[in-house]
Amino acid sequence: MLETFLYWLFLFFLFNVMGWVLESIVESINHKRLINRGFLAGPYIPIYGVGGVLFAVVGIPLRTAYPNLYVNIFLVFFIGMLVATALEYVVGSILERVFKKQFWDYSTLKLTNKFTYKNRISLVSSLFFGLCALFMAFVLYDIVSGYVKVLPFEVLVVVDIVMTLLMGTDAIIQIKRHGRIRISLEKLSYEQLREALLKTLVRMGGTHQIREFRDVVFKNIKSINETINENIKKLRPNSNSETNDEEQEQ
Repeated sequence: MLETFLYWLFLFFLFNVMGWVLESIVESINHKRLINRGFLAGPYIPIYGVGGVLFAVVGIPLRTAYPNLYVNIFLVFFIGMLVATALEYVVGSILERVFKKQFWDYSTLKLTNKFTYKNRISLVSSLFFGLCALFMAFVLYDIVSGYVKVLPFEVLVVVDIVMTLLMGTDAIIQIKRHGRIRISLEKLSYEQLREALLKTLVRMGGTHQIREFRDVVFKNIKSINETINENIKKLRPNSNSETNDEEQEQ
């Protein structure tokens, strides 16, 4: 029983690191610079650990649930997609409520900025999760578990204890840090908030993102001005006709 628990805990930490590597690579390519993804400071993202374990727990029994292989493939894909999407939405909602901050936003990526709900979940990402569930159930789990099962019991114990302490300490530090940041932001004036936003935009992607942000704002302002001018033009003939009618009556 203890060995089984340590085995799955080890897989949880392993999937944390693998998810961090994958997401950091995608974000670094998107922003054209190295980016450390995740809420925590270390190279791990817990939601990937939970998702990976769920994919394995749900997907492994389903891959042999029915005699028809294609039915099993569909079940692993569909159920894995639903489970991962629900997990992502629930975790995102909880983090936003607790920290008053959105930790991932699918509207920032061209690939996932369509068919999103509250920018927490995306159709593209959900389909990708389904593919991940297939990959986990039919390929990755057998490879990873084959290596993990041959590890000595002592190695599992040491790695699990070290990672638990490391991630636990990291989580406490980050929770306190974000709490202090929220309190500090509440005390900032409008000018200070605007300056903080500018620095955040620079840190997120440099001048390119700032130009895009500026262009969108100016475009909206220009559109509003054009709408106002069109409404004024529509009103002018009416006002002129009313003036002419008054002159005729006189």
